[in-house]
Amino acid sequence: MSETETLLEIQDGVATFTMNRPKKLNAISQHMFDHAFPDLVDRLEADKSIRTLILTGAGGNFCSGADVGRMGPDSQRTPEQKKNGLRQTLGWIYRLANIEQPTIAAVDGIAYGGGFSLAMTADIVLATPRARFSLVFGRIGLIPDMAVTYFLTRVIGPKKMKELAFTARNISAEEAIDLGIVNSLYAPEELMPAAKEMARNLTCGSQVAIAQAKQLINRSLDSSQMEMLEAEVEAQPPCRDSDFHAEAVRRFANKEQRLYDWDTMTRAAKAAE
Repeated sequence: MSETETLLEIQDGVATFTMNRPKKLNAISQHMFDHAFPDLVDRLEADKSIRTLILTGAGGNFCSGADVGRMGPDSQRTPEQKKNGLRQTLGWIYRLANIEQPTIAAVDGIAYGGGFSLAMTADIVLATPRARFSLVFGRIGLIPDMAVTYFLTRVIGPKKMKELAFTARNISAEEAIDLGIVNSLYAPEELMPAAKEMARNLTCGSQVAIAQAKQLINRSLDSSQMEMLEAEVEAQPPCRDSDFHAEAVRRFANKEQRLYDWDTMTRAAKAAE
């Protein structure tokens, strides 16, 4: 294990978490499973000055999944011990997917297996034209895990999910766009600047409203219409009581510049290029 297997940079409310094992295509080591990712989630939950998270990989690839070198028959542990190990991993996956901060996955190169799963926990996925995705689990006789059967199925539907799980084939960046897996494509040299610009812009929004909206949208996948209406009833008052809302309404009433205007921020960034 190396202390440099992952890197965490925090600047102006944006945390950038980089998987830093380029020689291993950023495969997830046992230390990353047991410490780096849980520690990241702990930090995000505790530090509200962090308002956005970017997940990325070093060296031209996102993540090749779990390190196959740590796999193989395991006769030293009982079946229940093996299950408990997986439950521990799924614990931080659940927490990562449901943190209050919006998350952006910046995917270059391969996002295979657990790397694909990790990308799917993000709220927004940006990628390069050379990005490739695959549920490679089937190539070594495993099922897709790290909650990708939940997240990806809800994006592409069960029939397409079955095809990708059964075949373990590659998905090009263009197909990923068509399937709704990726939001936007950028040239490799533009990927991280675009991700950071988006992340910075998101920090300008209402932290309360974004967190509530994220929670509502996540809940909508498993809730009835009436349940969602009631959830909206519960979520709106904290937003209306926030300082952000009060200032935004004051500016509107006085015909002043909007407190949060995505289109204006985007145009300004393009004009500065």
